[in-house]
Amino acid sequence: MAPLPHITVLMGTRNGGAFLRQQLASLAAQDHPHWSLWISDDGSTDATLPLIRAFAQDSPNPVVVLRGPQKGMAANYLGLLCHPDLPPGPVAFADQDDLWLPHHLTRGLTAIAHSPSPAGQVYCAHRMLLREGHAPRAMRWRGQAPANFRNALVECRTPGSGLMLDAAAVALARRGGVVDAPFWDWWITLLLTGAGATVIQDTRPGLFYRAHGGNHLGPRAGLRAALWRMNKLGDGTYRNWACRNLAMLEPHMDLLTPANQSILRHALSLAPRVRLRQLSAYRHWRRDRLALWLAA
Repeated sequence: MAPLPHITVLMGTRNGGAFLRQQLASLAAQDHPHWSLWISDDGSTDATLPLIRAFAQDSPNPVVVLRGPQKGMAANYLGLLCHPDLPPGPVAFADQDDLWLPHHLTRGLTAIAHSPSPAGQVYCAHRMLLREGHAPRAMRWRGQAPANFRNALVECRTPGSGLMLDAAAVALARRGGVVDAPFWDWWITLLLTGAGATVIQDTRPGLFYRAHGGNHLGPRAGLRAALWRMNKLGDGTYRNWACRNLAMLEPHMDLLTPANQSILRHALSLAPRVRLRQLSAYRHWRRDRLALWLAA
């Protein structure tokens, strides 16, 4: 088998000093040595930038630090992905507060190498939940059925903290550009599955996902997490997210396969509430399908 290629790690930061040192250390400990790190800092006012500079000074791998657009997390990550100087080849996305297991890059790159696809490949590692005062545990596994475009219209099953794209998928995602999508990882999954990319969902954990009070997508476990999700369904926030995704995708209709173009046109022809009820059938979990149908 040919040697695994160089990979560019893309990390968005903003006031992540509390956990960033550990995440950078886990990147340095990867058993795949051929990586570079691109960081877009979105206006940090804590110790984030000094920590990054210290890491860059000591690291044998290239570290590029950019100024973020300060327009939210999606714009920060998509701006990194679409930066004109980004080198060609695969990319891995990293959260500022997670912990990667040493095999994460090797396992992702190996999976991509074993399953070439003309439309590109999306690899997503399984994750362990890391909460203060609790033993680490595996997060809910969503890989029983393959992720596809219909499913991506109503949920993101490839969270950005464990996401890797091969070179073909990177090139395609860059054609989509920086859009005003609610979540960058959901947008990438939607665009790439629509274009026919292959999604590889690994059963083996590749990282610890750190749950804490500052998580961008609200609480990740327990009663507070369930209440947070119910609130977003009940107040129309989730419906608005789904509608924004479709509005961002419509101008890129030419990137989709003919079958997925038809699916998108049909979804766009429906009123938002009717659309969400129809699409709720494609959520992965049955209880989520019911909740989405009721909240539409």
